[in-house]
Amino acid sequence: MKNDIDEVLISETELKNRVSALAQKLITDYWHKNLTIIGVLNGSLIFLSDLIRQMPFSLKIDTVRANTYTGASTFPNPETEIINNVNVNIKGEHVLVVDDILDTGKTLSEIVRVITKHNPLSIKVCVLLNKTARRAIDIVPDYCCFEIEDKFVVGYGLDFDNRYRNLPFIAVLREDIYHSCL
Repeated sequence: MKNDIDEVLISETELKNRVSALAQKLITDYWHKNLTIIGVLNGSLIFLSDLIRQMPFSLKIDTVRANTYTGASTFPNPETEIINNVNVNIKGEHVLVVDDILDTGKTLSEIVRVITKHNPLSIKVCVLLNKTARRAIDIVPDYCCFEIEDKFVVGYGLDFDNRYRNLPFIAVLREDIYHSCL
C-alpha cells in the first residue's frame, strides 16, 4: 500500500494536532448548545471519531451517505444522490456537518440543502480538507483543518476505489495507480 504513495502530504502528528485544535474551537463554540453532529459516510469516519472523542459534553450523532463517485472514478457524478438521510430529530438543534474533503462543493451543498428541510436552528460545515481548485459550487466551510492543492489524496478516511482509508496520514496517490480512470 505504501508503494502506491507519491508523497505524504499531512503526517499523523500534524493530523492529531490540528484535529485537537479544531475540537477545542468546537468546544468553545458549542458549549451549552444542543449539538447534533452529522458525519458524511464513509470518508469522514476516522476524522469524525477522532473529533467527537474530544468533545466533553452531550451531543447527538448521525450519519448521511451520499453517492458522489462511481466505482474507481476520480471525477464526481453530475448529480449527488443522498442514499441515507438524517435519522434523528434535528428540529431546533445546532447541526454540524462533518466531511473528509470539500472539493467541488456538490456533495456538501446537497447535504446542507436536505438537512435544511429538517428545520435545524443552525447548520455549519466542518471539513478535514478544503480543496478550492475544483470548486464548482460556492460553499465555504465554517471549520477546516487543512487547505490543500489540487492533488488526489488518500488516507485518514479518504479513499480511491474504497482503498487506502486506513492509512494514518494524508498522502498523494501515485498518478499511475488511478490513471486508467482519468
